[in-house]
Amino acid sequence: MTQLGYAPAQEQELFWQRGDRFYWCALRQNLFGEWVLLRRWGGRRTGKGGQSETCCADLVEGNRLMQDVLRRRRSRGYVLIR
Repeated sequence: MTQLGYAPAQEQELFWQRGDRFYWCALRQNLFGEWVLLRRWGGRRTGKGGQSETCCADLVEGNRLMQDVLRRRRSRGYVLIR
């Protein structure tokens, strides 16, 4: 059974850079207590980029998706800033 409630201590945020490119990812709860993976990416000079939101079944799935993003950024040469 899933318990609704706000858990700010569980939230995560990461930021990567590679040259002038950046990638930001955060795991947060929405107003309904659902976990959402937020992503933004782009280039500082070009202004091109995008964003996406992925609803997660629970915190465990959200953490698994964050780990997937972490591996993918590392394999593509991004440096974790925070």
